[in-house]
Amino acid sequence: MALKFRIGDLGWMVLVGACTLVANGTPLNNDFASQDVLNALAYNVLQFGVPAVLLLRLADALVDAGRLPAWMAYPGVAVTTVIGGIWIIAPALYPLLGKADWWTWENDFGLASTTLIWHGLGVAVYAQLRFSRQAQARLAMLQDAATLRERQLAATQLLALQARVDPALLSERLAVIDDELLHQPHRARLRLAALIELLRALQPHVEAEVSTLAREVAALRAYARLVSADAQHTERLHLAGLSEPPEWPLAPMVLLPLARPLLDEGTTLWSLSLQTGSGLAELRLQALGPDAERTRRAADAVPVAELARRLRAVHGDAAWLTLLAEDMPLFRLTWPLPT
Repeated sequence: MALKFRIGDLGWMVLVGACTLVANGTPLNNDFASQDVLNALAYNVLQFGVPAVLLLRLADALVDAGRLPAWMAYPGVAVTTVIGGIWIIAPALYPLLGKADWWTWENDFGLASTTLIWHGLGVAVYAQLRFSRQAQARLAMLQDAATLRERQLAATQLLALQARVDPALLSERLAVIDDELLHQPHRARLRLAALIELLRALQPHVEAEVSTLAREVAALRAYARLVSADAQHTERLHLAGLSEPPEWPLAPMVLLPLARPLLDEGTTLWSLSLQTGSGLAELRLQALGPDAERTRRAADAVPVAELARRLRAVHGDAAWLTLLAEDMPLFRLTWPLPT
């Protein structure tokens, strides 16, 4: 159990003492001189302000550690502050601050009765606010945990979807490979290797909760080779600075579905680059030409909204996917960097 004190506690001590003085009506007495008010303020700060704040910190620590129930700890603060302040601290202050000649033991009990009421109300408000903040903090923590579980579920579902091999893709590419085996066996072997690399990249690790940039780029590179003219180079896709992409978490079923219809279009050259900054990573898929009109039609056919929802389901609202309508289409895929 550790007591937590803050610099601001000194201000709270003065405030509690001043409020106690005002609540008991002492400074409203017309017979009080300014010197008497300052003396009374010093008394109230030392009698009630200091012990009240210190005892509240002690009560917080005891309640948080489970050593004392709240219904005992916080009422005990008010009672102990009043009793200790009037019958223990005040007599110790008489030699330093003096004592009014007219003050009697009856005044002690009168002061105790009124002060106990005000301090009881103040402690009750403090405890209620503290419990409210703790409840809000717990609710926020539960909401964050629920959001994380939703993202993990979304990532798992997308990984499962990614692992499903498109039958049409297999049958189409295997037919091409079968034809090339008769006339261009070397190219057929390269295309078969690209197909195997693609299938391997689409299969997530057993322990994986989400895909990675390296794995998604590998799948994209393999698909680009698979649909290229010679099955060896990716002439319609240039990977700028992505020869060894980092293993950053990335939502599956976004990058390849984004680029696949663009590569299938068959004429446009595309450049994929990676940029980082301000805690975000950004992939830029830029069309290079040559046919601007045909390229824009292919870009407009990409389901950007659906892919953006997949991205946000895994990475949250900080992730987004947009298509910029420039002379040549530009796709920007942005997501938070791992912390």
